[in-house]
Amino acid sequence: MKLAFISLVGLLLSGQSFGAPNKCVSPQPPPVTHKKPNFVVILTDDQDQLMNSLDYQPYVKRHFIDEGTSFTKYYTTSAMCCPSRVSLWLGQFAHNHNVTDESRPHGSYYKFQAGHLDDSWLPVWLQEEGYSNHYIGKFINGVNKDNTVAPKGWDHFEPLVSPGIYNFTNPIFSLNGGPLEAFPGVYQTDLILNKSLARIDALVEKKKEGDNPFLLVISPTAPHDEIQEDGTFTPPVPADRHKHLFPDAKVPRTPNFNPAVQDKVGWIGDLPLLSPLQVEEIDHHYRQRLRSLQATDELVDSVVKKLAANDLLDNTYLVYTTDNGYHLGQHRLFAGKQTPIENDINIPFIIRGPGIAKKQIKTNPATHSHFPATVLDLAGIKRPTNLDATSLFDPEHTESFNVEFWSNQFTEGSSKLKNKKNSYKALRLISQKHDLYYSVWCTHEHEFYDMKVDPYQLTNKYPAADRKLLDRLDALVAVLHDCKGE
Repeated sequence: MKLAFISLVGLLLSGQSFGAPNKCVSPQPPPVTHKKPNFVVILTDDQDQLMNSLDYQPYVKRHFIDEGTSFTKYYTTSAMCCPSRVSLWLGQFAHNHNVTDESRPHGSYYKFQAGHLDDSWLPVWLQEEGYSNHYIGKFINGVNKDNTVAPKGWDHFEPLVSPGIYNFTNPIFSLNGGPLEAFPGVYQTDLILNKSLARIDALVEKKKEGDNPFLLVISPTAPHDEIQEDGTFTPPVPADRHKHLFPDAKVPRTPNFNPAVQDKVGWIGDLPLLSPLQVEEIDHHYRQRLRSLQATDELVDSVVKKLAANDLLDNTYLVYTTDNGYHLGQHRLFAGKQTPIENDINIPFIIRGPGIAKKQIKTNPATHSHFPATVLDLAGIKRPTNLDATSLFDPEHTESFNVEFWSNQFTEGSSKLKNKKNSYKALRLISQKHDLYYSVWCTHEHEFYDMKVDPYQLTNKYPAADRKLLDRLDALVAVLHDCKGE
């Protein structure tokens, strides 16, 4: 059952005070050009949507927000790097591609390889239609000195390699599975920019030989935390030229920031109020994230200008997105992701290119699983049958999708909290009239929020909710548990 056809909000709520079914307003699909378009994807790491990080990126605003369409109800369905990134390229939920964690045995590049997931995924589908595909930057965890083999579908695969993935000033790369190349003292994002500009130059030369469409993925690690040799997480390191910026910036003090009353279930419900010292540390962490994104913002400007200088912009779709969101102080959480709260799953997604409306905001819900179908449709390529979601521009759009997680939690930064039970299945149901969140945790606890009236998820309505409605939501959890392409 494809996500595109799970339009069950009205069915679930029939007989309730919420009203009759009502479809989301979907953007019209842009025309497919006769000439196959290029695609450039800028994929950041752990970038938030709801703490206003995009407001600190003027070049993203100029080149993406002002020149394209922002999908403000765009989600990851697994708020962690490996599951999310694999979903982005396969068009499948984590329960179908089965990469469900960051490390072995249930996650990482090793798990990806064991499942032969690169036999059939977006890079291969594009390559079969004449595309050349190029990847620079972070791929997923598990790319290390013993495992740099390039996955199928990439003509140029130049990933960051552990332990240089999460080190901002000592990056390590490998090209197409070749020897490691270390760059001590070089700022990672600047190096990724230089490599990306050189790759565009090479692609321009290639295009002189004929119509050779390409996919170029540029994936800096920012604003992910830096990870030290002992495994501890510390705030990201900005480039020297940015380290003094935003001295007064603080995490937005939204109603769910360190709330006096805590309504959450499980381990989150047991969290104490953050101390003034912890709040100060969180604000510093926030500033470091914003500072680390400045080099990414400069990368955006340089890449767009390079494309324009070579007359490539008019036939290129550009995407700016991330793998998952992030929390800092919301619901008393210290620093990290992995939860189903809106901060962790609602992420930036902006697209510009031929036929894409400028300065537009779209609120029809979508997920990373929609990305492959979107690219294939824009390229005029037939979709495979194993996709779990349709295109962002398909009138048969999504109204409901699941959010899932199977692992224990870990907290980043200086918090010592770890290994709490964090497995859950959650639902998001979104239409013009409804915006609902429902979750079932491995602890047999539940949450239910009407996000129209409680967007900050402050009052769990599950205890007082109508039993018939909850039964229907449980039924939808069961349906989505096995939802897959057909």
